[in-house]
Amino acid sequence: MVETTEIKNAILNAFEEAEIMIQNPMNDGLHFEAVVISPSFEGLSLVEQHQMVMGSLKGLFDSSLHALSLKTYTPQDWEKKQ
Repeated sequence: MVETTEIKNAILNAFEEAEIMIQNPMNDGLHFEAVVISPSFEGLSLVEQHQMVMGSLKGLFDSSLHALSLKTYTPQDWEKKQ
């Protein structure tokens, strides 16, 4: 099993300026939901954004992370969503 802090720290290592929210809705340590807001996503497609985040989690997926629902936003897109 993996902890939400492990996921958050792995993403922060790749995106130091990111705002990250992680939830474990099933409370099973296997299935997680993440929202990542980063200026690094500017000009990138949604697929590219997700590839970048998933790449930062490769080590966890190789060992203990089973499933992650991911939503990524630029700061401007996040403001519009609020």
